[in-house]
Amino acid sequence: MTTLFDAPGTSPPNPFSTLIAPLNLSSEETNPSPSALASVAAQITHAVTTSTNPATSLWELWDAIFIPTATSRATHIPTLALLSAIRAQPPSLPSNVDWNDDAVRELKSHVDETDGKLHWETLPKFGWSWRDFHDILEANREWKAGWQGASFPTFVEFSALLLQERGEKGEVHPINVFYACSNILKTRETSGDEKKEDQEKDERKLTPEEVRAIDVRVVATWLKFGGRVLWEADQAELRKHFGAALDWERDLWPKKDGLTRERWAFWAERLWGLGEDERFDEQLRTLVKEAAEVIEGLLEGK
Repeated sequence: MTTLFDAPGTSPPNPFSTLIAPLNLSSEETNPSPSALASVAAQITHAVTTSTNPATSLWELWDAIFIPTATSRATHIPTLALLSAIRAQPPSLPSNVDWNDDAVRELKSHVDETDGKLHWETLPKFGWSWRDFHDILEANREWKAGWQGASFPTFVEFSALLLQERGEKGEVHPINVFYACSNILKTRETSGDEKKEDQEKDERKLTPEEVRAIDVRVVATWLKFGGRVLWEADQAELRKHFGAALDWERDLWPKKDGLTRERWAFWAERLWGLGEDERFDEQLRTLVKEAAEVIEGLLEGK
């Protein structure tokens, strides 16, 4: 589990935070050179390969990258570039494993079955760590406490950009776009009485309106950057692995018909409506309209 919520000083220092610190991933002005990225990537893969527990080191690595990514107000380009530099590293054979049952069992899930090496082009354990980090941020998005300044929408922006860059076979699956749309665009908004009741439960939480704005920003971000990847995804493969989710009936979509053009058009219609909602600030309304335009472009064959 991520150390994002740990109180300062309660967890051992993450060694990978020190390695990537010179890249200053959370700065708006950083633009690390290819040589700097390659150097850090080589140090990273060496540290994991020589670790007595590489699986734990992989978890520490991705946590060290995700935390500054979630707190960044920059473009995420440096983080994406670092991931590319890590992928470019050659496969490496763990050489210092503490051969106890736990270390061996954990490592087995992340090395290649044929040669026992860590194949960095696949970013070992990235997907597992990403899901954990994403879901924890999502579950805690309504709390006013800003853990180390982390932002769920900011992490989603990074994730959607990674999906856009890497496509269907990348580290982030396009089904996440569908999940976001299904949760927000096909569900009725909480009534005023329910909002008041929820708000009275705990003053440490954001208002329902603020949480709603976060959720709308998240779905618009996924669609703006990742909508095309979902549109172009292999529909047979999606149904094979996510059939139940595709046919899940929701308040505003009581149908079991998969990912149809009609559903995409419905999403666009919902987005256009949200884009005119004056409860949201102008920046969010603009983002929502951009997401709607992406869908309309897909429907028109652009």
